[in-house]
Order: sequence, then structure tokens, then C-alpha cells
Amino acid sequence: MKYNELELKKMMKKGFDNLTVDEVISIDILNFIRTIHLNKQNFYSARFDTQYFGDREMTFNKEENSLIGHCRVSFKDEGKGIDYLFTENDYELLSEICNISND
Repeated sequence: MKYNELELKKMMKKGFDNLTVDEVISIDILNFIRTIHLNKQNFYSARFDTQYFGDREMTFNKEENSLIGHCRVSFKDEGKGIDYLFTENDYELLSEICNISND
């Protein structure tokens, strides 16, 4: 999903009780990308090793001098995880990029 401030604000206006799990994940990832923009960080040269805690844990990792980072969403109650790749402008499911089935 491409980073778009207006779309992000629209999703957030729905209220978290009215969002699907996918929408909440989208908001979290897009907010992470938004923070990079707000901090005026050079995405390419920056290194990220960030972790969000809660029912749905998220880790954001990117080595310095890399164009792509990795985000892992872990569902503690279900014992499963979803992997995403992110850039300074968007994110995508890793399984869709690699055409991998999680079955």
C-alpha cells in the first residue's frame, strides 16, 4: 500500500473499534513510514530496529544503506506472523512479492 496522508487520516477517523485487523496493521505500518518522514530521516542511510508491543507485536528492521526494510507482525494469541517489506513510500506483503503460500 502506498503511503498517502489523506488515506491514513481517513482510516484513523473510523475509530479503532471499527477497523479490520488488516486496516489496523496498515495504519501501524503507514504511521511508521510517516514518522520517518516527519523526522526528516534519510531512509536509505538510516538503520531501523524498532519494536511495538501489545496483542499484536510488530518489529521493523532495516540495515543502513538499504532501500527495503522488513516488518514482522506477530499475533501472540494465534501463534502466527505476517511478514511485510517496506520502503519510504509504501509496503507490501512478503508472501505476495515472493508468491509464497502460507498454507
